[in-house]
Amino acid sequence: MSLNPDSLRGALDWRWRHFDLFSGPEWHRVLKLRAMIFVVEQTCPYQDPDDKDPFCWHLELSHEGALVGTLRVAPPGLSYEECSIGRLAIDMRYRGLGLGRDLMERGLDFCGLRWSAPVRLSAQAYLQNFYESLGFSMTRGPYLEDGIPHVEMLKPG
Repeated sequence: MSLNPDSLRGALDWRWRHFDLFSGPEWHRVLKLRAMIFVVEQTCPYQDPDDKDPFCWHLELSHEGALVGTLRVAPPGLSYEECSIGRLAIDMRYRGLGLGRDLMERGLDFCGLRWSAPVRLSAQAYLQNFYESLGFSMTRGPYLEDGIPHVEMLKPG
């Protein structure tokens, strides 16, 4: 599939919702996308569904009814003292179109409007430059998380 970033932009649907508002099938498609990326593609068997999801806000990015991207925002005090963004996943067919940046910018806007606080995250180390381009700085690392090098990063509020 060849996607044109300019024509794609108008055909994308963005949706924020709290975990409590998902139906079973809707939540299943989020877990399916996350498993496709984090477990299958990255060959990393780990426990993706965790006890944090029920307390988080989730951003879904859809194209023609199919979920193609997602991330979650954890409130302050759940993962870190600050709010945090994680589980950012983009379907491999939609990469290279700037959608990861779009997801992150929307996540940062959400955190800023809701908590006006710094944002902390644990990033796969190879994405450090990407997160730095969004205003994050490394605070710790590298370290192994689920066998993959990560760095902890913070964006001031």
